[in-house]
Amino acid sequence: MINEINSKIGVSFYLKKMSHDNSVTKRAVYATIAYAGTSAKMKTGFVCADPKNDWRRGMFEGKNFSNENRELLEIRHKIESFDTRFCKSATHIKDLYNGVKIEDIPMTILEVFKESLERKTNGKKDRVKGGSLTNLKSAIKIFKLWMRDTQRPDFGVVQSHPHKIKKRLIEKFYEWDLERVQEVTANNHILLLHTLYELFHKSNHGDLEGLVPNPFKGIIGREEEQERVKKALDRCVDWKWIEKIENLKYKLPKGIAINKVELWDKYWIHERKHDVNLRAVKNEKFRLLTLILAYTGLSFVDLGKTDVLSINRTMDGGKVLSGRRVKTKQVYTIPVTPKLEALIKEMGSLPWQSFVDDNLVVNYRTKAAKYLPFNKYMDRVLTKHIGWDEDYSLTPHRLRHTFAMRQLNHFGFSLMVVSRMLGDNEDTVRKNYADHDDDAISKAFNEEMARFNKRQQEEDDDLEGEVAV
Repeated sequence: MINEINSKIGVSFYLKKMSHDNSVTKRAVYATIAYAGTSAKMKTGFVCADPKNDWRRGMFEGKNFSNENRELLEIRHKIESFDTRFCKSATHIKDLYNGVKIEDIPMTILEVFKESLERKTNGKKDRVKGGSLTNLKSAIKIFKLWMRDTQRPDFGVVQSHPHKIKKRLIEKFYEWDLERVQEVTANNHILLLHTLYELFHKSNHGDLEGLVPNPFKGIIGREEEQERVKKALDRCVDWKWIEKIENLKYKLPKGIAINKVELWDKYWIHERKHDVNLRAVKNEKFRLLTLILAYTGLSFVDLGKTDVLSINRTMDGGKVLSGRRVKTKQVYTIPVTPKLEALIKEMGSLPWQSFVDDNLVVNYRTKAAKYLPFNKYMDRVLTKHIGWDEDYSLTPHRLRHTFAMRQLNHFGFSLMVVSRMLGDNEDTVRKNYADHDDDAISKAFNEEMARFNKRQQEEDDDLEGEVAV
């Protein structure tokens, strides 16, 4: 701070309405700070009770207000005496008056946007042009409009700032924006402003201490997460339907062992495809496969691998289905329960020849030829036989969601264990769970599953009854 008057700073006082009630005549005294083509408004702490008689030309009127006027002049003198070498706006001057140290006033949020936009315009590495640049400018314009409409100050971007930018403020901006535009547009505004702030933060976090973390991060992410959870729940099949499928049995031809039947064999496919007995064999094979999907969470494309149902043993004696997903190339490890092992043994082989080679390359024509009849069975035949009354279709993908949500919510398995079972391909899963091998997964599963063995046995006893169709 210096003692000379800084001619670059302008300070004036005015009265601001205190209430929407016109009967209230009291007016608060505010100061307007003008600097470098910008302005900022601040409270003085004074109130004028009778504006018509006690206020004139930006000061109190009359001898009775000599103390008030002296203090207002002291405010003006203090503001006009600030060293503004490091200030870029009137808001910075206001911050100095409020006690913020000069070294703690690097930039405001609008200045952050301006700096990052210049880098996006003129920089080499981060340069954008055309429609992308127009969209960035539009997002900034919308943010400024919100600040103006809601009478918000230009927020600081350091922790010590009295008006620092906060996530809750960005949430208010997002809510305001949603009332004006479609959700997809409001989401885009958040993402664009997030990009600008992140560019500034990465460039300056080493030079400027106490920078506020990106307040735009997670604003729509949380909404998206909630929506994903809702969709995951909506895709789940009520377990009562799985129990009905377990109770269902198709009457097979005498002497037929379902685990010995290969549906893709020419004898069954071509020579006897209209045979009623064959239809029962196909249905039973598909029924068992439906249950296997419910108990493994495997995707349909992974069922096209030759060894997908080959049971492996871990070092601790556990049994698992393990492999690498076709879609994500992520490793999955699915512990084999006695029920699942019995289902695999009962079914024997898959109802089709494999359509995924050793390099996880998919023959999509063959895949479609296998998926369509199986999906038709689930959606039309199986649902009819179990009395399905839901307003959505039964599909292999829904069974995968059902498996995941059941492991998380019914058995209470950790996210790590379930993620490895699924072979999830999300970045966070890759970072956190890639170093867990089959033995670790099997051990974790066995430890957690022990609490539910008794309950599972009771459920198995209740499902021993058979329904012939």
